[in-house]
Amino acid sequence: MPAVTETVPVPRDAVLAAVRAALADVSDVASADTRPPPASAATPSDRAALLADFAREARAVGTVVHVVATVADAGAAVATIFADARVARAVAWPTPLARAVAVSAADGSRDGLDVRFAGTDADAAAIAHADAGITEADALVAASGTLLLRAASGARTVSLLPPLHVAVVPAARVVADLGAALPASRGRDGAPDTCVTLVTGPSRTADIEKKLVVGVHGPCALHVIVVEEADC
Repeated sequence: MPAVTETVPVPRDAVLAAVRAALADVSDVASADTRPPPASAATPSDRAALLADFAREARAVGTVVHVVATVADAGAAVATIFADARVARAVAWPTPLARAVAVSAADGSRDGLDVRFAGTDADAAAIAHADAGITEADALVAASGTLLLRAASGARTVSLLPPLHVAVVPAARVVADLGAALPASRGRDGAPDTCVTLVTGPSRTADIEKKLVVGVHGPCALHVIVVEEADC
């Protein structure tokens, strides 16, 4: 006859005491915050290092990264991107930075550029038929080259439907990792947004015969324009 082992339940307090004892040795390490400071508190050298990390990781997944000084420079960069891609119709978020860059790009366009703004003079059909979409990014994640976009910032479809996506973002919004980016997913009242989009490179899939195809489920080209002197 096999031996019978009796299981004796361990009191809850004893389990918690054992956990506390095990954590006591690492409490000093856990309490030390070794992460880079928040973007708003980062020194210029910290921010430059984070931007360099973001640019490296973003380019590795096919994102084209531009670093410019002013909003006017960002508008000129967008005008050049659109001229090279033969963009005739663009739709932009109505947020202040995206609007300013879109207007500047239209003013600097050599061939004429029809720019409309989501939520005002661009409906779903106009967004779906646009050649390019201009958004902001609420945060840039240096560790993975990822953009974080809040739904409340503007129409989410602007970043998904047009074949070319251009995101403009102040340099002060770059953060080290996704954990540091999470505060950017909340509104000014501190409430979480209804939807947050994370974008890492152009849309891609390898579902069919493991062949990588770009642009199937979203934009086939992604440009990120980091503006050093833009207000956050």
